[in-house]
Amino acid sequence: MSESEGKRTVRAFIDALSRGDVAAMNEVITEDIVAEAKGTSVLSTTRGHAETLEAVAGLKASTRNGIAFDIVSLTEEGDRVVCETKGSSELVTGAPYNNEYVFIFTLREGRVCGIREYFDTKLVDETMGPMLAAQ
Repeated sequence: MSESEGKRTVRAFIDALSRGDVAAMNEVITEDIVAEAKGTSVLSTTRGHAETLEAVAGLKASTRNGIAFDIVSLTEEGDRVVCETKGSSELVTGAPYNNEYVFIFTLREGRVCGIREYFDTKLVDETMGPMLAAQ
């Protein structure tokens, strides 16, 4: 069984995110994207197109080699793809940053137009918070 277009789009998104590749990310998201990082961490917010690309660039700048994502599962129904993944990385400070995520993607015409992202917000605050506060 071949993989659906929706799942391929999500894999392209995760791949671009892992490398901090702004150009590749721009190819898979819509101009009117609404990307929500849920919770109360220093990274929790709602982003539009420009802010999403800035966050991707920030990820690249904050890590030594991006984040290596290991996709645990992809589930698709209609225009939505749910991606459960584990990320492994090292921050520029040398501290490890290994988080787990659930992304709920909404797709339109082969591109991501909406994201709800869930992750360990305490871990983000403990590892990335001090680094971001120093900037």
